Amino acid sequence: MQQIPDEILDAIESIHLPYMPQTLLRFLQVVDNDNASVNELATLVRQNPSLCARLLTIANSAAMRHGKEITSIEQCLITLGTRLVRTLAACLAIQSVFDRTAGDATYDYTGFWMHSLRVAEIARAFAEKINFPGSDEAYLAGLLHDIGQLMLLGGVGESYGALLVCSSDEDALLAIEGPVLGTDHAVVGAWLVDRWELTSFVADAILFHHNSAAEIAYADRLSQILWSAHVVSGIHNISTLTSEEQPPEMAAAESLLGLDLAEIAAVSVQSEEDVAVLAAAFGITPTDDPRTHPYSSITFENPVSGRSGDEAQAELESAVRDMSLLQSLQHNLFGHADEAEMLIAARESARILFGLQKVGFLSIDPDQRFLVAPDIAGQPPLLKRLEIRLEPPTSLAAVTTLGDHPSSTFDEHPPGDVSLVDIQVVRAMSSEGVLYVPMHGRKGPIGIMICGLSTLQYKRISNRITWMTSFAHISAVSIEACRELGYREQNLTRSLTDRFEKNARKIIHEAGNPLSIIKNYLKIVSQKQPADSGISQELEILREEIDRVVNIVQSLSRTDITAPSQERVDVNAVIEGMLALYGEAFFSDRHIVLEKKLAPALSLVSGERDGLKQLLLNLLKNASEALSDQDTLTISTNDKIRYKDGLYVEIQVADSGPGLPHEVMQRLFQPLETSRPGHSGLGLAIVGELVERMGGHITCNSNGAGTTFTILLPLAEMVDPA
Repeated sequence: MQQIPDEILDAIESIHLPYMPQTLLRFLQVVDNDNASVNELATLVRQNPSLCARLLTIANSAAMRHGKEITSIEQCLITLGTRLVRTLAACLAIQSVFDRTAGDATYDYTGFWMHSLRVAEIARAFAEKINFPGSDEAYLAGLLHDIGQLMLLGGVGESYGALLVCSSDEDALLAIEGPVLGTDHAVVGAWLVDRWELTSFVADAILFHHNSAAEIAYADRLSQILWSAHVVSGIHNISTLTSEEQPPEMAAAESLLGLDLAEIAAVSVQSEEDVAVLAAAFGITPTDDPRTHPYSSITFENPVSGRSGDEAQAELESAVRDMSLLQSLQHNLFGHADEAEMLIAARESARILFGLQKVGFLSIDPDQRFLVAPDIAGQPPLLKRLEIRLEPPTSLAAVTTLGDHPSSTFDEHPPGDVSLVDIQVVRAMSSEGVLYVPMHGRKGPIGIMICGLSTLQYKRISNRITWMTSFAHISAVSIEACRELGYREQNLTRSLTDRFEKNARKIIHEAGNPLSIIKNYLKIVSQKQPADSGISQELEILREEIDRVVNIVQSLSRTDITAPSQERVDVNAVIEGMLALYGEAFFSDRHIVLEKKLAPALSLVSGERDGLKQLLLNLLKNASEALSDQDTLTISTNDKIRYKDGLYVEIQVADSGPGLPHEVMQRLFQPLETSRPGHSGLGLAIVGELVERMGGHITCNSNGAGTTFTILLPLAEMVDPA
């Protein structure tokens, strides 16, 4: 395979891609709508090769993919999440505007865009016709088959633009790319997809799409589909061709796919119609220019330098422009849930805006003594192990953090000495050098952004360092605001907790007195009963329940709640006691049939006696309220049930009622928001929490004809040291 020269590789690593403004604008509008579905966003991404390549690259990065390859657009959007996609979309728009206002040459991408979509549509149709299992994979390969052209244009710039200008078509472009650049757009496109580490031949298909018919005959099926789609897309008036008039490549496509000319022509015509409809929807007017690659159109003058010769005025106008462009970015950054999410969004934004690949962060620790790496996904592992002392500022990193201006290891006269710890940062970033950009909020410094760069990359971004400083400031302000909001929430929580504790102590005091009186009275009544009276046992159960209520009430005032100690509990005895206390009120008086099927000599479990009572009470009460006259409730136990990691006692509470409502099953063991008076769904939430706390498992089966709760509690012998 042809290798990419180092200078070209260095230039394209930033994946600086131009975008069709119409499709990017539509994507911005849709992604900003909270009601937009993933399918709507995915449809738009599929219509923009640059956007598709950029989002798939981010989603397949080590920080995002979490060991799982991402090939579908829907999966990509779900992985990134709406907030991050919205932030990235804003960055892509800002990047496009910045390039335009910075005086960069503009290009017409209409032919490129329509050609990419046509090849994608034809490839998908071919895949479906020949029953290839990956039609979406074929579409993706078609959409990105010429993405290398945009990468070279974004990375190499004017020198590649010169090749585009003197190329009449894609074949002519390919013929001069190799001799001039030492590589071509097919190799570069394949290199990009290879970085995603997919178990797919998408990269090979892109690499081979300009090979000869004789060579492609020995390639994989996806490569043959893409090659054929590319050939067919370049044949005009295909529907009027006869077998004798068709070019040799067309005959090769027929042979590869096993399709006849009429079938291929129908696919080609349909793709033209589909792309024309899309172009009209986006307000894109097809041009008469037959070129399918970008070509230079207009060069916009720099509105800053052209408007005024006064350098100070030019800087002021530049700052105003940057602030207006970055305002939406600040809004999107602050929309992320926490500081870690903000930093990840800032890193991905910097990669897009400034063409960076290696970006990291160091934050000032709470004691204001050290720079340390925040714990976010994608940070270089060695960076996380560094602690850089701030005072005295003996490193370039510390000097930059406390100062106002960026600095780099490439500077001839940096504001501070490049120390050994700076060299460690360079090594941690796996780069030739680093650029430090101070992150200052409104109240002072919070850290630095680190950009790992080569010498060539540093030269390329040197004219954007001022803008990078503005970006770092906006990121710092957003993080600072997030922290302040967190402090306010903590203070509010502390205030509410103090107020709650005071009220709880009053309630405990007032409730404790009558409960103590009732408990003492029950003791007196019990002493008056004959020794063999069954009433004494029932009164003892009542006294235990009063003790349990007292414990529950007292726990309201404890903010430092610790898990209760585990006991050896006789499940059958607890069930018998609960039924003796509540069986008549819950079931007999309501004419509900109660059945017990308790296994004899049941093993003891490790748990909380009061906790087991509480969860059983909730289940019995819920069943009582849900069942009607002559319905049945069965409570049963089984011993030594093997489940995954050991042996358990099983408790089943099954009823013949109507089953649980849909909203309960949707959020089982979570509190419900419901309009039913007196019902909040807290009972089941408490049951789930108690079972989990005792190291058990709980499941529920409810299909409209009864409900069964199955609880597994670990045997005491599994937990005890003995």
